Amino acid sequence: MTVAYRAGFLVGSTIALACAAPSAAAEPVNGRIAFSSFESGAGAGDIWTMNPDGGGRERAVFDPLDDAQADWAPDGTRIVYRSRRNNQFEVSIIDVRVRDAATGRPRIIDVPRDPLGTQSSLPAWYPDMSRLLYRRTNPPPGTTTQSDIWTMMLDGSDRRELVVAPEHQWYPSFSPDMTKVLFSSTTPPGGRNIQVMDVASKAITTLFDHPGPSTDSAPTWSPDGRQIAFESDRDGDPEIFVMNADGSGVRQITHNTLWDEGPAWAPDGTKLAFSRGPNNLDLDIHTMNLDGTDVRRLTTNPGRDESPDWGVNPNPAVVGGTVPATLSLTLGPSASFGVFQPGIARDYTATVAGTVTSTAGSATLTVSDPSTFAPGRLVNGTFALGQALRPTLPANVRQYTGPVTGDPLGVTFTQPIAATDALRTGTYAKTLTFTLSTTDP
Repeated sequence: MTVAYRAGFLVGSTIALACAAPSAAAEPVNGRIAFSSFESGAGAGDIWTMNPDGGGRERAVFDPLDDAQADWAPDGTRIVYRSRRNNQFEVSIIDVRVRDAATGRPRIIDVPRDPLGTQSSLPAWYPDMSRLLYRRTNPPPGTTTQSDIWTMMLDGSDRRELVVAPEHQWYPSFSPDMTKVLFSSTTPPGGRNIQVMDVASKAITTLFDHPGPSTDSAPTWSPDGRQIAFESDRDGDPEIFVMNADGSGVRQITHNTLWDEGPAWAPDGTKLAFSRGPNNLDLDIHTMNLDGTDVRRLTTNPGRDESPDWGVNPNPAVVGGTVPATLSLTLGPSASFGVFQPGIARDYTATVAGTVTSTAGSATLTVSDPSTFAPGRLVNGTFALGQALRPTLPANVRQYTGPVTGDPLGVTFTQPIAATDALRTGTYAKTLTFTLSTTDP
């Protein structure tokens, strides 16, 4: 007489996910570089833009009146810059979204001048694009300050002081989270240092100040706000430096006898654009990696190409698809331990085969015995084996640390039989429940 065993199993219920898996947020796309150039040959600078490789150069301003200090809006649709109207420094805005049908030129909006007659320069966008920072000079009579950092609406209204100090201030910009204002300040006898003001407390901290009359200037935040690039002539000529946002970890990026100035971060934070030349009247726009390697010259015009600012692409081409949330468990036919032999001590094995498909970040496959009679043991009618299945149920039998597709599954069970175990004629079996679940869809 033979004793047959047929192991049965049932796929347990799986977690149902009705929503599609969220797509990853798009990374910033490096757009065009704006800069001030004397390429027009009219004796005064204009604002130009170009692709990150130097191609596709376009002139954005066509009335050369010492236009400079371009700053891209965070969404890459507009450029604010310093213009010159009636021999007065003011602020203007280029809207690259609106172009003249006949000439193709972008629309220029001049911000109305301050009714008090002060001059406005070095404009910079608020990170939320609601207002503008700028450097106010030529204060009204009776004012003791020389130049300060102010803020105004895009139409020139609601002008307010933000950083007021006895020294001259330059190059203001907000941190991406708008909690700090970065700028350069005069240090006697004629140098500059890098300072930051906490917006809430108004406390000003000096981040970098090389001893002596060095010019430490043109600071700019990295896109994530964790680093600051700036220029300094502490080694005798202007070089590009990078430091942490708290002033620590200062690193000199360029090392030469050339004039390197005006760093600007790529939107993805991997490169810097800057001006380089033999002197401050003969400069071209370059890019480089953050360690100073892979320097590329983008312009070759006589005279000055300077003050680059790197904007995001306002209309990036996105190609992609959506992956629906999926947890799929397919099991093969019932597994069998074979024939149990009475009076012989032996461990019998049986393997459950199948496949698993999961789009979850992680998933767990468990097996359990849902029955209330002799849980974890094979049964034959009212009889049950004396020893439990191994692994002991319930059990975690497989852990997935990432998505898988059609991953082969093999779960092996062991049934120990002792020489003294009583065996009833017939088939011992148990229906088990396999469950594939996740908490990280």
